[in-house]
Amino acid sequence: MKLSLTLSILLLLATNSIFSESLSSYRCFELEGAKIIAEDGTFLGTLDDSYSADSIFNDYSDHGTDYSADSIWNEYSDWGNDYSSISPFNEYAADPPILIKEGEVVGKLTVKSYEIDAVDPHTVGKDCGWEDQ
Repeated sequence: MKLSLTLSILLLLATNSIFSESLSSYRCFELEGAKIIAEDGTFLGTLDDSYSADSIFNDYSDHGTDYSADSIWNEYSDWGNDYSSISPFNEYAADPPILIKEGEVVGKLTVKSYEIDAVDPHTVGKDCGWEDQ
């Protein structure tokens, strides 16, 4: 019984670490400063700290506000609603925004957990320490 309980606890701990959703510090380094580009070429901001002028985590920038037409946080824009095929918040989006750093695609900004190199816009700011607490 004691062995079974110990094995169960170890299995539970291993499972939680395997399926952890938070980004590593190395992945944050890879993403820091990445430009968010929509499928049609529209610049939607950057992944950076809340003091960066173009950061989606800067509440005072055009890309970090809820009101700008080109903000992913504007739920009435094509990029901020849950239904648009180009929105990072639509888990079935055909063309979510891509992330480009130094001329290379480093990921896709999307809530699609099954997407290769997916970066969730809801959690990346917290995981990487870019949004104000």
